[in-house]
Amino acid sequence: MFDKPTTINGRYGSYTEIVKRDAVSENLLKDVPLLYNHDVNSIPLARSPETMELRKSGVGIEMRATLPDTPKAKEIYSSVSRGDIKGMSFAFKVPKGGDEYDSKTNTRTINKIERLYEVSITPFPAYQETSIEARMEDIFKRNTLVQEARAKVNDILKIQLKSKVNQILGEDDK
Repeated sequence: MFDKPTTINGRYGSYTEIVKRDAVSENLLKDVPLLYNHDVNSIPLARSPETMELRKSGVGIEMRATLPDTPKAKEIYSSVSRGDIKGMSFAFKVPKGGDEYDSKTNTRTINKIERLYEVSITPFPAYQETSIEARMEDIFKRNTLVQEARAKVNDILKIQLKSKVNQILGEDDK
């Protein structure tokens, strides 16, 4: 969420953080993995730009991903669909001089992000205004394509089987 203060709870206490809209460049949104809860030890759920689109909007970074057909992805998708998981987060690096700290208000303002390491679907986002939705269009599209492919394969197999049976029986293809 750009230009919105949020409370960050760290090891040494809490502070307010604001990420400025200009801190994120479009160039940072390439080759970024989608993880669950910042777990860098697990296989990514998606990666930009191949299976995930990251886009800078007026309010923050928007994400659209096609999840793999795995038990973990299905579990996460189901939890998001039910509303059990509602947030997003991201891990990033701020370059030297890329932020300011106001000790009077205990506020860190991030003016530049040097690298976006990952984006995560998470039940505990630092920025409470983040959100995630599960949309079925990609699943329906994939299922439709799979059904169409199966039908074509079945048609080919029927033709081949008929030809083979006719060959065995010594009949001409009809």
